[in-house]
Amino acid sequence: MNTFLKATELKLINGGYLSDSAGNPVSNTEFVTAQKNAEYVMVFAQMAKGKDFRGKKADSLSALKAEVQDYFNNSRPTIFIEKPKEVAKPMHSSLAKEALEFIKFQESSSKVDKINNFLQQFNVINEFETFGLFFTQDIVKLTQIYTIDQIKEAVTSVIDLID
Repeated sequence: MNTFLKATELKLINGGYLSDSAGNPVSNTEFVTAQKNAEYVMVFAQMAKGKDFRGKKADSLSALKAEVQDYFNNSRPTIFIEKPKEVAKPMHSSLAKEALEFIKFQESSSKVDKINNFLQQFNVINEFETFGLFFTQDIVKLTQIYTIDQIKEAVTSVIDLID
């Protein structure tokens, strides 16, 4: 028997069993799979917080000593003739600013495309929240029912780590 349920009519009872508002066990294979994928993404995002995947190169003591020596050798030159003042280049500055904004736009657009492509696997959750879904009677256990907003936030925070 198929039962049409909206987001407000689905809940987890008795430790995570998926059920309708009357407490009857229900299942939708595609929805359950998407929820399990969402759980993986949520845990991945949570555990990735604060991690440094790029690492930091150690500073060199010999490079520091050379830098200090260079400072003392070149830090106090006597200036006999002043340098000319730099010519104002408003068009150059404007073009550089526009180019930088374009690069940022391209990077942002690329990231948004990547996020949207990754989120396609959660269309069933979006459809469920928007319209509802048909569920059959079956026993399924989930940890939590994740919303599309929770999933979007998690994916956005780790999209650079996802292939």
